[in-house]
Amino acid sequence: MYGGSATQARSPLVGRDAVLADLKRTYHRARDERLPSFLLLWGEAGVGKTRLLDEFAQIIKAGEAEVGAATCLEGLCPPFAPLQEAFSGLGLAPHFGGEASPGTPDGEARRYRVFTAAAGVLAATALPRVLFIDDLHWADFATLELLAFLARRLQQTPVLVIATVRSDDLERDHARFGALNRLLRNGARKVGVDPLRPEEMNRLVSCLWPADDPRRLQEIERICTLAEGKPYFAEELISSAVTLRETPAVDPLPLSIRAGILARCERLPPGDRDILLQAAVVGLTFAPELLGRLVRKDRGEVLRALSSARDLQLVCEIEGSDLFAFRHALTREILYRELLGASRQLIHRDLASLLERERRPQDAGLIAFHWSAAGERTRAAVAYERAGDRAAARNAHRDAQDAYGQAVGLREDDAVGHALLDEKYSRTLSINGDLGQACFYLERSIDAYEARGDATKAASLATRLGRRYFEHARSDDAAVAVGRALRLCGGAGAVAYDAHVTLAHFAALQGRRAEAEEQLGRAERLLGAPPPPQRRDFHMVRAYLRATTARLRDAFDDYERAIAIAREIDDREQLTWALSNYASRALATGYAQQALAAYRESAELLPIDEFGKIGVLASNGVASAALAGGDFAAARSAHERARQTTSAMAMTQTAGIAMEIRLAYLADEVLPLDDAAIDEALAVAFKSGETQNIGLLSGTLAAYFDSTARPAEADALRSRAIAAIASADLSLLLIDQLAAAGTSAQCEKARALLSAAAGDDANRAAGAHLALFDARVARRQRRFSLAKTLATRAAVAFEEIGWPWERAASLEVAGRLADAREIYERHGYRRQLRELNSARRRTRHRAAGDRLTARELEVAQLAAAGMSNREIAARLFIGERTVETHISAMFDRFDLTSRRQLGSLVAAQPP
Repeated sequence: MYGGSATQARSPLVGRDAVLADLKRTYHRARDERLPSFLLLWGEAGVGKTRLLDEFAQIIKAGEAEVGAATCLEGLCPPFAPLQEAFSGLGLAPHFGGEASPGTPDGEARRYRVFTAAAGVLAATALPRVLFIDDLHWADFATLELLAFLARRLQQTPVLVIATVRSDDLERDHARFGALNRLLRNGARKVGVDPLRPEEMNRLVSCLWPADDPRRLQEIERICTLAEGKPYFAEELISSAVTLRETPAVDPLPLSIRAGILARCERLPPGDRDILLQAAVVGLTFAPELLGRLVRKDRGEVLRALSSARDLQLVCEIEGSDLFAFRHALTREILYRELLGASRQLIHRDLASLLERERRPQDAGLIAFHWSAAGERTRAAVAYERAGDRAAARNAHRDAQDAYGQAVGLREDDAVGHALLDEKYSRTLSINGDLGQACFYLERSIDAYEARGDATKAASLATRLGRRYFEHARSDDAAVAVGRALRLCGGAGAVAYDAHVTLAHFAALQGRRAEAEEQLGRAERLLGAPPPPQRRDFHMVRAYLRATTARLRDAFDDYERAIAIAREIDDREQLTWALSNYASRALATGYAQQALAAYRESAELLPIDEFGKIGVLASNGVASAALAGGDFAAARSAHERARQTTSAMAMTQTAGIAMEIRLAYLADEVLPLDDAAIDEALAVAFKSGETQNIGLLSGTLAAYFDSTARPAEADALRSRAIAAIASADLSLLLIDQLAAAGTSAQCEKARALLSAAAGDDANRAAGAHLALFDARVARRQRRFSLAKTLATRAAVAFEEIGWPWERAASLEVAGRLADAREIYERHGYRRQLRELNSARRRTRHRAAGDRLTARELEVAQLAAAGMSNREIAARLFIGERTVETHISAMFDRFDLTSRRQLGSLVAAQPP
C-alpha cells in the first residue's frame, strides 16, 4: 500500500479532505441511490493516489459493501488480468477467456458476450460493490475496453469503480491515453490529485519528522524542496535521512527512487547520458543553448539527447518557453550525485565563467551559486553581494537577505573591508523583521567604519542602530548607540540633527515630554538645512509630541508635511512609515475613514512578503481600522496577512497579539494563544516603556481576563499598566475599564489622562470616551439619571465617529439595552450579546412576572396603535425620554424586536 516499506511510519493524510469527501459522496450515491460511478484518480507519480485508495478502503464499513482490488504491473498485464483479480476479490468468477481477435465477426460476437456476461455478474448484487484498481495506466487494452463498456452499460446498480492513473506515464503512450479518454467519454469521471501546497508539505514532513533541534529545520526544508509536493517522495527522503543519521556513509537519497531513475538513465547512449548529467549541474531548469556551450555540442545534438531523455520521462519541455526542466527535483539530484565531486566542481567553474562572460545582470544569483559550488569562496562572495544589490534594488528584500547572508558566510575574515556588506545585510534583516540579527551586523559595520577612520559614516549608522534597538525594546542600548553617534560626529552637522531627533522620539514615546521638547529644540538650533529624510523624521516626532499634548491639529499638519516630503523624494518605504503613523493617530483620535484610507495606501505601497516589518505594521493597521468600524471579516483578513510574516519590532508584536486577543474576545472564542506567548508579549510591551504598547495590550488582555473569570489577573494588569503609562495614547480601552472597575486612585489618574486628551477639541475619541468614563463612574455611584445623560451623549459621539462597539457599550450604560443588542447582533459581537442576554434574563427573573405596570400598559397600547414617542408623551403628559425608557424596558423584559409586538403583549395582560 501507499507509504513505502512496512517499517516506515505511516504518514497522516494531509491536504486531501476535498478529494476524500468527493469519494465518500460518490460512494453514498452508489449505495443509496443505486447510481454506478467510475472514478479515475489522476495525478503524477508519488502524489498519493494509492494512499487515497487505502484511506478510502478503511472508511467503508465491514459488511456494508463487497470490495475487490487489483494492481496492474508495468509490462506484465495479460488480458483482463486486473479485472479477473478484482472480481475474484468479490467472490465472482466470470469467464473472461483470452482477448478476442478484433475485426472478425466471430471475435466481435465473442467479445460482446464476454462483456455482457461480466456486466450481468457485476450487477447481480444486493450489497454495494466497490472495485479498486491501482496503476490503471499499465492495464492491458482488453481491460480498458471492458471498463469502458461497463461504464456505459451499468444502470441502477450500486457499483463504484475507483482506479488510479499516473498522468506522467501517459504523455508518450498515446494509445493508452486514447483508451482512457474513451473510458471518460463513456461516463467515467476524472478526479485530479494535485501535489500538496508548501504549507501542507511542511505540515506533513513535520508530523513525520518533528524538528526537535534547529539543524533539522534545514533538512526538512531540503526534503520539502526535493519532494515537490509528493507525499511518497517525502516519506522516502525522510526514511533515508533517518538512516543517514544512524549510518552516515549511506547515500542520502532513497534507493527505491534512485534505482528507478538510474535505470532509465542507463537506457540513454553514453553521449546523451553525459549531456544529461551536465544538465543536472546547470540546475533544475536549463536552456539548451547554454547546455550546448557547456558540453561543446551543437544545438541539434543537444536537442536529440534531450528528446531521448524526455521519452524516458527524465526531463520535460517548459511550455511557452525554450527551456527544459528535470521531471522532478529528485531526478536532478540523483543524476547530479552520479558525477564525481571533483567533476562537479569543474563543471560549476565552467558554468560560472560562461555566465560571467555574458554579462547579464539577471544571472547574478546563478553566477554566485556556481562559483560557490566550484569552491571559489571569494568570487562567490562578490557575486552573492552583487545578487543581493540587484534584489534590493527591485525591493525583493527576502531574496536580498538570502544573497547577502551567503556573501557574509563566504567572505574572508577582513571585517574592516566588509563594512558595507554588513551594513546592507543589516538593512535587509531589519526590513524583514529580524531585528536581533540586524543590530548585530549593523554594530559590526559601525565598528569597521570607525576602524577605517570614517567617523561620519559610523555616526550616521550608530543613530540608525539606536532606532533598531529601540524597536527591539532595548531602550538602554538604543540610548548608548545614539550617544556614540553624537560623540563620533562631534555634536554638529546633519548626523547630530538626526541623533537629537531620534532621542526626542525615544523620549516622546516613553512619555518624557519635556526631554523630547528639549531634544527637538537642540536639533532646530543646529546650523544648516537637514536633508529631506531627516526633516521628515523631525515632523513625525513633533507630530507625535503635539498629538499627546493636546495640539492635535498642529500634529496633523506635521504628519501631512512628513507624508509630503516622503512623496517628494519618492521613497516608498518612508512614505509607508509616514502614512502608517498618520493613520494610527487618526484612528486613535476618532477619524476612522481617514485612518483606513491611509492604512490601505500604506499596505498597497509595499508587499508584506518583501517588506516584512513595515508590511506587518500596515496590515495590523488595516485590521485595527476595520475592527473599529465593525467589519469583522476585513479585520480577520488583514490580521491573517500580518500573521504570515514575523517581526521582532515591539509595536508590531504588541499590535498583532492585541488584535488576536480582541478578535477572540469580541467573537466569544477561545484565545488561540498560550500563557507563554501572552507573558512574552507583555514583557516586550513593558520593556519598551512605550505608552502605546503598554496601554493597547493591557487593555485588550485585561478585558479578556475579565470575560473568562480571571478578575484578579485583570485587576493586577490594569493596576500595573495605569502606573506605567503617561498619556491616553492607544489606552482608551484600558481607561474605560478602570472607570467601571478601578480603584479611586486609578480612576483619578485615568480620568486625568483622558481629560488632558479631551481638552483638545479636535480629539473626538477622547471627548466621547470622557463622557462614557464619567457615565460609568456615575452609574457606580448610583446616579442613574446623570449616567444616562452622559452615556447617551457618548453614544451620539461614537456614532458620529463610526465606532459601533463603543456606541453599543454607551447605550448599555444609558439603559437602552434593545438598541445595544441590535448593534451587537449586526456586527457579530457575540460575547457582548451573550452577556447582555444573560443580564436581561436575570433582570426578567427578578421582575414581577409578565405583568405590565399601569403606565407601561398605557404606553404599550398607544405605541401598538402606531403613535410615535412624541405623540405618546403629549397624550400622557410625560416626557419623551420617559416614553423611550418604558418602551426599551418592555423590549428588554419580553424579548421584543418590533413595536408591532406590543399589541400581542397588551392582549396577553390579565384583566
